[in-house]
Amino acid sequence: MELCETSKDYELLTQKIYKSILESEGVENLEVKHDQKIKGKSGVEHQIDVFWEYKYAGVSHKVLIECKYYSKPISLIHARNMLGLLNDIANSQGLIVTTQGFQSGVVDFCNHYEISLKRIRPRKAQIGMDAFRLWI
Repeated sequence: MELCETSKDYELLTQKIYKSILESEGVENLEVKHDQKIKGKSGVEHQIDVFWEYKYAGVSHKVLIECKYYSKPISLIHARNMLGLLNDIANSQGLIVTTQGFQSGVVDFCNHYEISLKRIRPRKAQIGMDAFRLWI
C-alpha cells in the first residue's frame, strides 16, 4: 500500500497490519473487516473502522479498532467514545490506533478501562507498507 493520503487509506492499512499479525500467530478462519456496522445493546448501529470477531470456549468476542489519522495527538473525547462503544457492544475489546500519539489523560483513562492504544506511523523518508511501524 502506498503512503496513506486519507483516513480510509489509514484504516485499510490498519486492517492489513492486523490481518497479517493474526495470520502470523496462526489464527485461522478469521476475517478482519473494514468499515463495519455493529448494532449495540441499545439498538443503535455503530460504525467501526476495523473489526473482527472470534469464539473462545463457546463465547463470542469482538475487537473494535478506531483509526485516527490525525496531525495532532488524539484527545480524551476519543477514548470516552470508545468506552461508550464497549459498553454498548457486548463482549468487546477496544483499540485506538493513531499516527501522532495521545494527549494528557488519554493513556491513564485507557489503561483504567483496558482500552489498548497503538501508534502506526510512517518512518521518515519512506513510503509503502514496509515503511510503516507499529508501536505496541
